[in-house]
Amino acid sequence: MSNVTVPISDRHWRVYQRSIETTVRKGAASKALTEYLEAIGYTQLQISPTMTFERGANFASLYNPNPKSQKTEISVDFASISGITVLEVTMRVNCFGNRPLSKDYEFWEAELSGIVDALEHGYVNSRLSDYAAERAMWYSITIQLLVLLVALSVTMSMFFIFLIMGVS
Repeated sequence: MSNVTVPISDRHWRVYQRSIETTVRKGAASKALTEYLEAIGYTQLQISPTMTFERGANFASLYNPNPKSQKTEISVDFASISGITVLEVTMRVNCFGNRPLSKDYEFWEAELSGIVDALEHGYVNSRLSDYAAERAMWYSITIQLLVLLVALSVTMSMFFIFLIMGVS
């Protein structure tokens, strides 16, 4: 894993906390943040005092390998200090019944990096999030298939050993 921060674990939640400094005013930062998060599938639940966004379903990690389907909550608080706007971003991801893999962490990191890009450059690039989600999903499917293949191989080997031992 290169340049990936492993989040804090809070039971089955993975929690990322970031402080992002920008020279953009609070109103413009709020608009850029909202546009970016809505472009990648979040819905805004609350505007003031803390901006709150969410996406996904609570138990999606049990049946869907795409990390975009997992319940994710983002809350953002703003502070202005002498011309600099500070965003305190907290992202909580529900991983109930799922062990996140390296590509999942890279996906969440890409989404947080997208916030910084949206603030710095003023445009929304949702393709990076989509690409990282697809990559994480196919990586997860590959690992699941390998585990299934090993389990089936062991089961078949044990079955044949049982047949040989039982016949003689």
